[in-house]
Amino acid sequence: MDAGKILVGVTGGIAAYKAPGVIRRLREAGHEVKVAATEAAFRFVPEETLAVAAGEHVHTDETWWERSGRVEHVSLARWADLVLVAPATADAMARASVGLGDDLLSATILAGARTVLWAPAMNPEMWSNPSTARNVETLRGWGHRFVGPSEGLMASTEELPGVGRLAEEAEIVAAVGEALGSRTTDASP
Repeated sequence: MDAGKILVGVTGGIAAYKAPGVIRRLREAGHEVKVAATEAAFRFVPEETLAVAAGEHVHTDETWWERSGRVEHVSLARWADLVLVAPATADAMARASVGLGDDLLSATILAGARTVLWAPAMNPEMWSNPSTARNVETLRGWGHRFVGPSEGLMASTEELPGVGRLAEEAEIVAAVGEALGSRTTDASP
């Protein structure tokens, strides 16, 4: 697997509690990792937990404008070989598919992120909604990639399994490696 510079975008879904495990696995695989989290993500996982998993501070809307005058969304987009959004909520995908950029993560994706990999996690009804399907199709049309969602029990009080569960950590890490490998293959003459 090709190691790379990975920006993990954490959005505000219940599956955000799994993000530190994904971050840890990426680092164990040799990737350099930075984290950008939405404000909603902090309802489900503390900023400090993400920082410990990444081994550095978390990039947020509060840190968006650097004291040097540079703006983080441009710096992060240029730095990252791949932006992994895990978990990716229906809202985050919808915002990206219509070009919204009023938070650090969505602005980073708009600012020229080279490769974007979405790891969706949401209620099965949200995943199967025609709006979500249209947004996924739009993002795929732009070359964005997806890993999951998987079928299984949801983290909420849902008793029945369905498609919408965040892909397993190992599957996400493997998808990152595949995306990085195809990126270098695609760039070859």
